[in-house]
Amino acid sequence: MSGKLKYDDDPIPKKIDDSFSMHEKVANLFLISMFTLFPIVMSDKLFDVRNDRLHYFITTTIIFLCLVLSTHICFIDKEKWPKKIFKLDITDIGMLSFLVVCGISTLLSDYKKESFTGEAGRNSGLILMGVYFLCYFLISRYLRYKEFVFDIFIFTSTVVCIIAVMHEFYFDPFNIVNTISEDQRSIFITTIGNINIFSAFVCVALPVVTAMLVMSEDAVVSLLYCIGTGICFMGLIVANSDSGYFGLVAFMAVLFVFSCGSASRLFKYFLSIFVMLLSGKVLMLIAKLLKENMRALDTVPHALVFSSRMYIFIAVSGVLALAMFLVKTKYGSEHFPKAVQIAAGCLVGISALGLAAVFCYFSFIDTTTELGSLTKYLRLNDQWGTHRGYAWIRSVSLFKNGGIKNILVGTGPDTFGPVIKAIYREDMLKRHGSVFDNAHNEYLNYLVTVGALGLAAYLTALISLVVRCIRRASGSLKFLIVILVIVSYCSQAMFNLAVPIVTPYLFVFLGIGESYIRRFDAQEKNAAKAEK
Repeated sequence: MSGKLKYDDDPIPKKIDDSFSMHEKVANLFLISMFTLFPIVMSDKLFDVRNDRLHYFITTTIIFLCLVLSTHICFIDKEKWPKKIFKLDITDIGMLSFLVVCGISTLLSDYKKESFTGEAGRNSGLILMGVYFLCYFLISRYLRYKEFVFDIFIFTSTVVCIIAVMHEFYFDPFNIVNTISEDQRSIFITTIGNINIFSAFVCVALPVVTAMLVMSEDAVVSLLYCIGTGICFMGLIVANSDSGYFGLVAFMAVLFVFSCGSASRLFKYFLSIFVMLLSGKVLMLIAKLLKENMRALDTVPHALVFSSRMYIFIAVSGVLALAMFLVKTKYGSEHFPKAVQIAAGCLVGISALGLAAVFCYFSFIDTTTELGSLTKYLRLNDQWGTHRGYAWIRSVSLFKNGGIKNILVGTGPDTFGPVIKAIYREDMLKRHGSVFDNAHNEYLNYLVTVGALGLAAYLTALISLVVRCIRRASGSLKFLIVILVIVSYCSQAMFNLAVPIVTPYLFVFLGIGESYIRRFDAQEKNAAKAEK
């Protein structure tokens, strides 16, 4: 699918050949394995999918490490990149600090075994945290940019989303969900499993294909990316999980600011919105052909598919895309003044702050005004977000009342379950008929389990990498993809949980971003020396 990219002038060959070191080949092969087999590997359909992905990720990362060590031991590529492998920057320090805090938290935990293995939660114990760091470190030091790797991921993601669409209409040719009991079947879909986790997966895939669409200039390639964008958006709809829309809105807001750099980008940006909204109507057409024999959809996805008001937004996005196409045709790909992007950034920032202010007002100041159907979005209480509010409120209480040790380094990685059950088990059973083993918010979960120091280190790694990528983006596709994926994942993570089915992708893209920054800085330094 890779097309000509005007705004990305990385002078790297288009095929893996002898110009690539053995390290770089191994790194790209690792990415290919994560972007092809990882989303679909299953030993017993969806019954043990979390352990399947966990074992696959750990195994492939260890193989990656062994191959890299072998090349060093055998003195292969000893003069090749990277030269300063152990030189640390702020993102490296954040990642290393996060791992160190996880280790200290495990040693001081009342649940040492559970903290080490993650068996009390979703396998996100110290072992997996160590593998996440190892994955990040290896990719950041040994990867060389290859656009076709992202094309492979797009292809795999569209296949996964096509299977999800088939499951939405009760077609299961691979007998993936039909083996699940009927009372549980509605919350499992495609090769990913739980609908919330599938929504998180789409929040990784959709930014990649949308970025490729916005930046590609070749007509045929753009058409293929349009199809991929539409299919992935269908996947987000049938995921039937509101958390995914927070990721969507976040990365599309960032992409809007980026696209305001030129008419060419804005044309593709509005085209991507047009394609997304139109794909909802494609689902409506399929539903009518099948006499609406489909799974029930929640409020937002139902509106995207069946609401007649969507035609207005489809028309508006189509007109905007056409207008930008005409501007592009007349003025070419000339960049807009920087002030346009600054204005767009201010608009996005003010909108985000406004929404946050409205949420805080109705959650903590005005708690009595009737909000109707908006209550489940704008007022935090025990019922908010399918009882996520209950878990959030108790998470803050657990953190505040946990003592100085727990405030600093937490109760141990992935021990939220036993900690909350020890205090609120009976109350949870009385109120909800079930118990929580996760805060359903990655940041609150880390706050409780690895404390303020662990969360601070984690956020340092995330924020620093995004900021450093933004400073170097300058129309570069590779930096844009990393920024959008991290923003998208981290936004949906406010309402979701970290599991080894999808979370490994966050650390993969963190490593990808760091590798780009290191290579970019090295090229800039060499260019400066050459000028002297």
